[in-house]
Amino acid sequence: MPEFMVVGVTRRTCNADGRSMGDIPAVWSEFLNKNAMAQIKNRKVPPVMYAVYSDYEKDWTKEYNFLIGCGVTRAPHVPDGLTARRIPAQTYAHFVVRGTMPESLVTLWSSIWISDLPRTYTFDYEVYDQRFTRPENKEIDVYVAIDPAKINKPLA
Repeated sequence: MPEFMVVGVTRRTCNADGRSMGDIPAVWSEFLNKNAMAQIKNRKVPPVMYAVYSDYEKDWTKEYNFLIGCGVTRAPHVPDGLTARRIPAQTYAHFVVRGTMPESLVTLWSSIWISDLPRTYTFDYEVYDQRFTRPENKEIDVYVAIDPAKINKPLA
């Protein structure tokens, strides 16, 4: 995937201690309640929202940063309280989540956590585009950064 940039609200969280179950909805609420999208300049057209997982302490059981934001073409000036992140070009495993949200998304992430994917724990992200705004049959793309050198290699 090519690199792109996102501007939004960030919080440090963790899955293992259950904190993420409260933090992730809180970040969504903060983004929506402060009308952050209206503050973000140079948004991509059509608008695309991202949930970005980055700065992993080690793996999915340790702390990481969670960001909700908008894709932008550039971010020369970031409003107070928001963060800009450049998501680098890298190799990703791609999943499409369909169904009832957030339950279907949580189920997918639970499967990814216990999988043998050769994850890099650099940047993972979810894409919320026009397919997510449908009243039924919502869809989210999930991209998980992986090490291409370890794909289809026997585990040591």
